[in-house]
Amino acid sequence: MDMPRTEAAVKWGCVAAPFVIILLVVLYANDMLTFTNPADPNQQYADRAMASARDSMLDPTAVKFKDLTVSAKARCMYGQILGKNAMGAYTGYRDFVWTNGQTLVSTADQTSPLSTAGDIDTVTKYFKARTDCISAMPTDPGSLPLTIPEA
Repeated sequence: MDMPRTEAAVKWGCVAAPFVIILLVVLYANDMLTFTNPADPNQQYADRAMASARDSMLDPTAVKFKDLTVSAKARCMYGQILGKNAMGAYTGYRDFVWTNGQTLVSTADQTSPLSTAGDIDTVTKYFKARTDCISAMPTDPGSLPLTIPEA
């Protein structure tokens, strides 16, 4: 007696389903298959940039960030960074910019932007890098920079 087509399809579906499930489990277990959305390129860039900025400070484990703006497209990050000095005390949040693997921290006193603790070359490099970074930030809706309040 011949089986109707729908019965045959159901029969083969019941036979094939466990094999398909086993294949998916094996692929997922070996990281060959993921069910998540691709990571945000700005977040990936932010993680690398923050790690690089931390490494440039005296005590990388104590570094904190706030008011960060990051763009993988602009290839830079700016905001405020908190680090420790050689005596082990926090110095207070300072404006900084990270670009091309280099961290430039403002030497301007936070209470008076006109006073500087560094030489004019350092101050000039910082402000030029920050200006370049801000002007390179994309403004089109599809690639807006990532804003991180605290990290």
